[in-house]
Amino acid sequence: MMPGGAPRRLSRLWPGCARGAWLGLCLWLAALTPGATHAQQIESARYVMPTGHYAHGVLGDAVEYSGLRITTSDGASYLVRFPEGGRVFEDIAPRLWDLTGDGLPEVVVIETDPPVGAQLAIYGLRGEAITKIAATPHIGQTNRWLAPVGAADLDGDGHIEIAYIDRPHLAKTLRIWRFRDGRLTRVANAEGLSNHRIGWDHIPGGLRSCRPRPALITADGGWQAIMASTLHNGRITTWQIGRYTGPDSLNAALTCP
Repeated sequence: MMPGGAPRRLSRLWPGCARGAWLGLCLWLAALTPGATHAQQIESARYVMPTGHYAHGVLGDAVEYSGLRITTSDGASYLVRFPEGGRVFEDIAPRLWDLTGDGLPEVVVIETDPPVGAQLAIYGLRGEAITKIAATPHIGQTNRWLAPVGAADLDGDGHIEIAYIDRPHLAKTLRIWRFRDGRLTRVANAEGLSNHRIGWDHIPGGLRSCRPRPALITADGGWQAIMASTLHNGRITTWQIGRYTGPDSLNAALTCP
């Protein structure tokens, strides 16, 4: 989560992380090692097959990824990839988040279709294949991106909500979706928040897991204040908790007071 030109690094369960590492998804899938079983779980994944055909450059360079490699608990390995010139993973790193509550991780990524921009997508191990389980709609225009914040049962209803900032450089809108019965449903929006600046290879802030309920830590839209947002009864409440002094101040705010 450090600022600067660090290479894309390993990410596992963290809501904020530095660019380029582990997770999974696919439209086109080849299993390199057969024999997946229901006892398997995803242990790691990393983006592979760098490509420069979608030169958005929002993360500081013109390199994205058209594939990734996923490893499961029994040592099986899967290659997931998009056709050259098609979709890309426009992401700092994949995230392994348990969205179903079964204790096993799914894969949460930023997937971009060049003509219509980014979407948040969820992939998981189902039987002997990696499957795209659910996704938000694409933003709708090329060179439009989103930045994940975190995932948790934000309102105590027993289901996991996923939060991201829609176009953190333009719309600056926090969007929360609920994952239930294999589907994503939009829950609430709040404007005037951001968690990424053009050229950063990291996303500071994220999910603060404190009582009485989890909070989403971002900056305000003008990058002057640290903001906390919670979800209750389908509505987002946002308040200032400190002064923004740089990315490290957002990361420090993840510690419970």
